[in-house]
Amino acid sequence: MIFETLSVKHLAMLLQFESENKAWFESMLPPREDYFYRDLGIKMHIYDAIINMQLGTHYSGVLIVNEQIVARANLKDITGQTNTAAVGYRVAKNSIGKGYASFCLNELISIAAQHYAVNQLEALVLDNNPASKAVLLKCGFKAQSHKDNYMTINGLTLGVTHFSRAPI
Repeated sequence: MIFETLSVKHLAMLLQFESENKAWFESMLPPREDYFYRDLGIKMHIYDAIINMQLGTHYSGVLIVNEQIVARANLKDITGQTNTAAVGYRVAKNSIGKGYASFCLNELISIAAQHYAVNQLEALVLDNNPASKAVLLKCGFKAQSHKDNYMTINGLTLGVTHFSRAPI
């Protein structure tokens, strides 16, 4: 098991991960555009991530097990003025329950503190994702607020819970 910074070398593995888990992810999150699930779409996604990492506003990593991506995790909206960032992660459907989300989140916590001087992390979790809420709580996040009627996915209107973790 290895957690690596996303790069162009992950193109084929990332396309496979995203394509195989498209229906799973879209059952809980808004869908990505169709072009995303093509070589050029994934390549553009990776290059955008690399540019944002070079700008210091984003970090994107992948968790690889047996030469396959089983999870990915991101720091977004890294803000030096407030020393904050938002976390996000996705785990393959056939890899849930194996501790990969917790592992990725702990990696993000370490990267945020060591490489970006972030001292507070934020996360938003939709009501249809109790597993993600459990991972955040396990990793020291605390629920801060809840907003009803945040978005509609697959005809279901969902609320969202805002979590934060400080200091890291």
